[in-house]
Amino acid sequence: MNFKYHFKKGGFLVLPSAAFFLCLSLLPLAMLVAFSFIKGNLGSDGSIAAWTVDNFVRMFSSWTFSKLMLKSVGIGLLVTLICIILAYPAAWGVAKIFKAKNRNTMVMLAIVPFFTSQLLLIYAMMLILQSGGLLMTLLGNLGLADSSGSILYSTPAVVIVLVYEYLPYMILSLYSSLESVEDNLIYASHTLGAGRFKTFINVVLPVSFPGLLSGIMLVLIPSVGSFVEPGLVGGSDGMMVGSLINSQFSTVLDMGYGSALSFVFLIILSLIMFIIRTLTNRANKSIGGIA
Repeated sequence: MNFKYHFKKGGFLVLPSAAFFLCLSLLPLAMLVAFSFIKGNLGSDGSIAAWTVDNFVRMFSSWTFSKLMLKSVGIGLLVTLICIILAYPAAWGVAKIFKAKNRNTMVMLAIVPFFTSQLLLIYAMMLILQSGGLLMTLLGNLGLADSSGSILYSTPAVVIVLVYEYLPYMILSLYSSLESVEDNLIYASHTLGAGRFKTFINVVLPVSFPGLLSGIMLVLIPSVGSFVEPGLVGGSDGMMVGSLINSQFSTVLDMGYGSALSFVFLIILSLIMFIIRTLTNRANKSIGGIA
């Protein structure tokens, strides 16, 4: 009865979106699960050679996937942490320090990288990180590194490029939450004797938790699954689990094993996000925030 009531009230308007979600999300996910049990690649006529569980046996009997998974999660967490540290002051400045008439301009500056191709951003960073580039020249002038050297084709280069790419996501996520912090709450906190750090922990942080959690999801998930950046700026030392999965589809042409890797990777990433969300909610409650 309730279904008929909501349908008459306009519930049918969600049907196109539901069908779109079904075709572009649930259906590909179901295909991924199914393909993870096939042997090798699809035939030229779309035929399947055989159904097997050897893909999962092969995966868990080798340390390659486990090592790359741990490495990718570590890089993703490091990139997310750096983005949080850099984004909080920037988002606070845009939300509270700059005048209201200038905020839109600052937000536009933050999202300028979104108007540029991802490959172009990576190649631009490669020019900065290469030998004789802006970064190495600056470090050389400061006596911190050899200007003729380069950090390209290494894990630190991958981390720098990922931070550069995903920092705007964290800034925008935090800005949307910090903008809602009432100035009266800040003044009241200072009036009651709380310093800047206590004000941040007890007032600003609880209010910004929704934006922080959104930023973590927007940065952590694509960072852990990156394969373009490790391939271009990481070299053999910067290989991540996304690189392994991509090679199975594009080079080795083993769709079954690639799908199995993707399926397990998706489960692991979902568990990590569940743990982060749980810890974030507990921390939010412990400091007086709203779950």
